[in-house]
Amino acid sequence: MTEENYKYRTNPMFLRNQFGTDMPILKKISLQDDEKEDLRLIGFDIAKTETDTHFNRFVHFFLYDYKFEDIWNNPDKYIKKLSQYKAVLTPDFSMYIEMNENMQRYNTFRNRWVGAYLADKGIRVIPTVNWGLENTFDFCFNGIEKGSTVAVSTYMASAHGNRADQKDFFMAGYNEMLKRIEPETIICWPNFLEKDFYCLRAV
Repeated sequence: MTEENYKYRTNPMFLRNQFGTDMPILKKISLQDDEKEDLRLIGFDIAKTETDTHFNRFVHFFLYDYKFEDIWNNPDKYIKKLSQYKAVLTPDFSMYIEMNENMQRYNTFRNRWVGAYLADKGIRVIPTVNWGLENTFDFCFNGIEKGSTVAVSTYMASAHGNRADQKDFFMAGYNEMLKRIEPETIICWPNFLEKDFYCLRAV
C-alpha cells in the first residue's frame, strides 16, 4: 500500500467512525424560556454567506439536499461560521418514501454524524428528526437522547406541487417520535398544526 493510499484509507473523514457507535449520539440540550418566546430560524444557504447579522438565530437545513451537501463533504469549512449562531439544527437529509431503505439509513446516519461533529467542535446542536414509512421507525429515531429538544418539518405533510396532503403519514411518524424520544420541546417548521408547536420564522 502506498503512503497516499494509506492516508486515504485511514482518513477519519473517510471512515466516519469517530464517535464509537453505529449511530452517533446527540446529547440533549434544553431551550431557555426567552429562546422559545422569540425563536427564529435562518437557512444554511443564507447563513453560510452572512457577515454580521442574524447571529441570534438558529440555523436550519430545511432545504433541498444539494444546497447543504457540502456540510457533509467538508464540515470544517463551516465550523467558524456556524459557531457564531445560537444553535444549529442537524441537516435534514431527505427520507423520501420512494427511497431505497439503505439510502434512508445512510441519510439518518449523515444527519446524526454531522450533528455530533459540530457538537464536538463546541457548537450547540439540535437534532432534526425525519422519517419515512413504518419500516424506517427502527432506525430514524436512533442517536437522539430521550427528553431532547428536536426539530421537525411539516413540509412533507402539506399539499404542494404534485403531492397530495400527507398529514396522516406525517402524524404516524410524529406520534412514534413522541413515544421513542419524549421530546422536551419540538421546533416545528413551517407550522400548520393546531397546538404544541413553536411556529418559527425564517429569513
